[in-house]
Amino acid sequence: MASQSSTVGVGNVLFRFRSFTPVPVIAVLAWQLWRTRGAYGPGGPTVDAALDGLGLLVALAGQALRFYTLGQVRDGTSGQDPVIQASTLNNRGPYAHVRNPLYVGNLGICLGLMLIANDPWVYLGGLAFFFGEYHFIIRAEESFLRQRFGAPYEDFLQKVPRWLPRLTPAYPGALRNGFDVGRALKKEHNPFAAWASGAVLLLGWELYARGQLSSGTLALLVTAEAAVLVSFAVLKVYKRGWLRAR
Repeated sequence: MASQSSTVGVGNVLFRFRSFTPVPVIAVLAWQLWRTRGAYGPGGPTVDAALDGLGLLVALAGQALRFYTLGQVRDGTSGQDPVIQASTLNNRGPYAHVRNPLYVGNLGICLGLMLIANDPWVYLGGLAFFFGEYHFIIRAEESFLRQRFGAPYEDFLQKVPRWLPRLTPAYPGALRNGFDVGRALKKEHNPFAAWASGAVLLLGWELYARGQLSSGTLALLVTAEAAVLVSFAVLKVYKRGWLRAR
């Protein structure tokens, strides 16, 4: 019981600071990539080039899952707040397939960036940090939801897997009527801008370090990053209501 209480306590702390805990890990992994000077990872040049494309697709799939989930989730759940909270139990829609669709989406984004980096130490460090942190956060959330919802949540735990989605929904129906595009856009513009900029930086760095960054490729990467930043700025204005006020 004491061990479980400690796990929940650590999970609550990590949940509160989850936006900042990846920073030192990213710094260490960035140093590793700088040290290797763009060396090809496992599989050599051909595999590395294929993993660049695959990594972008995996990251986009993770982002799509997050966007889909946030467009359905009703207000009053944890979201981006510093403490765990839930006014209702999310057990339909994407939550009828997997308990933590947002975290599965995060895994897709992180794994996509790791595939682009294609470095053994990045794989090891990134996955160890990801599953290590979420080991505690998920258990803190589950402890809170057990106390908040009791038997219905226990039924949910029995029917819905934690990480590997089930093919058929455990519960019928949707989380809400319709899909709230505006809510999803407002919630996701920060995460999208962060990981998309990271992907552009990774691709640019590996090409530069290998002496393969042509002026045409550089222009393409700069254009991609400009599109990300412009999208971010427009959505930030939209979130603050300036466009709607007009």
